[in-house]
Amino acid sequence: MKQSLRRLGAVVVRELGDADTRRSAQLAAQSLQANQALLNSIINTAADGIAVVDLDGKVEFANPALSSLVGYATPELHGMQFSELLHTDAASTGFEDALFAPTRGASIDPVNLQTQARTRDGHSIPVEIRASGMTVNDESKFTIVIRDISERTRSAERLWQLTHFDELSGLPNRLLFRQLLEQALLDANRENKPMALLFIDLDRFKLINDTAGHDGGDEVLRQVTARLRQCLRESDLISRFGGDEFAALMRDLDDPEAARAAATRVLDAAARPYHLNGEDYHLSASIGISTYPSDSPDAASLLRNAELAMYRAKDQGKNNFQFHSPQMNARATEYVTLERSLRQAVERNEFIVHYQPQVEVATGRVIGAEALLRWNRPGADMIAPEKFIPLAEETGLIVPIGRKVLQQACTEARCWQDAGMRGFRIAVNLSPRQFAQSELVADVRRIVKECGLAPESLELEITESMVMDNPDRAAAILSELRAVGVQLAIDDFGTGYSSLAYLRRFPVNTIKVDRSFIQDVPANTDDVAITHAIIAMGRSLRLSVVAEGVETPAQANLLRRLGCDLMQGYLISKPVAAAEFGRFLQQHAVWQLQPESVAVKPA
Repeated sequence: MKQSLRRLGAVVVRELGDADTRRSAQLAAQSLQANQALLNSIINTAADGIAVVDLDGKVEFANPALSSLVGYATPELHGMQFSELLHTDAASTGFEDALFAPTRGASIDPVNLQTQARTRDGHSIPVEIRASGMTVNDESKFTIVIRDISERTRSAERLWQLTHFDELSGLPNRLLFRQLLEQALLDANRENKPMALLFIDLDRFKLINDTAGHDGGDEVLRQVTARLRQCLRESDLISRFGGDEFAALMRDLDDPEAARAAATRVLDAAARPYHLNGEDYHLSASIGISTYPSDSPDAASLLRNAELAMYRAKDQGKNNFQFHSPQMNARATEYVTLERSLRQAVERNEFIVHYQPQVEVATGRVIGAEALLRWNRPGADMIAPEKFIPLAEETGLIVPIGRKVLQQACTEARCWQDAGMRGFRIAVNLSPRQFAQSELVADVRRIVKECGLAPESLELEITESMVMDNPDRAAAILSELRAVGVQLAIDDFGTGYSSLAYLRRFPVNTIKVDRSFIQDVPANTDDVAITHAIIAMGRSLRLSVVAEGVETPAQANLLRRLGCDLMQGYLISKPVAAAEFGRFLQQHAVWQLQPESVAVKPA
């Protein structure tokens, strides 16, 4: 009897175990089905196109978003070569190899590319493709996510247009003109072709603005633009620098007298009446001319000499043109004297650091400051940085000067943190010469350590042109600096190359809107549009945006409405010495915005 009970007990235990196993398997199957349903829902409702592709490049799966993007029904996509969904140019430039080659080797690495997708009706769509490998039943496949970046591309093109062309005249602005001039000089040097640059300034234009209003003034500028095009050759490059200043570059001058003849035509055209609302208005022009290679070997001197000659034309009574002459370069002697004094100033520690606060636009909270170099020359007024920094850069003296600025700024920042300003951040400008120094990263690492400053409390500011001179090297240096832990900012953003592709490539944290875009807002709608575009772009790239040169409450309120993160300028405080800045922090830990009727101008 006992033996029978034991056998019965064993059977019961076995059956109960089998039931538990079946129940667990059933629950696992139900969970798997639920997860599969969830995954299908995510894939089928995703905004991005998703495809699974085999090693031969054939599409095995496509979601509805991909079907909608390229215009093929989902069943039609199955079995298609993925390359058929790419524009011919993209496929022919080795795109497919770049995408699928990694799967043919020992490993499958993620691929990120930007290219053009091709729709069923032959249209091209800019897309961003992210592909990663996976293994299913011992078979290698690619999961590909395709995102339509048409809107991003249009925004980038619009921003480039806004920052490189004058909205009123449609002409290249000063920035683009300078870039094209640099290229033209390279071509002229290679082909041994002379050039001439005409710097054109309208006389008495302010009078038209005052009498006919800004709309009338804008119309006159448009008419001037049309007349300049008529006076110059189709191959000549015309630019509006801003206000009533224009420039024209005459390339491939076979006849040296061609510049003189062109200037005469411009003077005659500018002097013809301008018809506005039934009234005639009159202007004249003053023109300065510099030539390459006879008196100006590079872009900077070509522009400078033409401008000097233009001022000479104004001194001669306006409505005339003047060629540059060596006598106009009397400042060269002044530069020699300044260089001598500059070297002495380094030895005597005559350079000091002033600080300008940076505040949160939304709250007014002071979060840090920018360190700005000043030359406190004994027996003379404080010398403005724009007068000596270019020379310091040229001579290489900016390297030891910059090192001292960095040391002093970090020391002061740590003191203010110890005084209660937790999280205080100091921003320090790097010059091109400093950025090119091989010791830069080591210097930064050593200085923050010596000063006891957390690396993330230091922000180094660089300009767009500095990183674009050699993008690969710049990317490497910036990556090393980020590895140290410091923050990185692009200064004067919008005045350089403004390349979104490069901006994404460089590990920056902040972009600073140049003061030239802030000074005329909110009155200047073009500058408002540029500022808005930069802020929106910064937000989309998760970058902090700082506005420089804020001088009026109206500007501050506009920046607040546009969602700008930080601002600095004379509205808050001019740059001041360390002791005075310390007092500012005690009194204005949170800065209060004044009424819009109050404006603060630089002293």
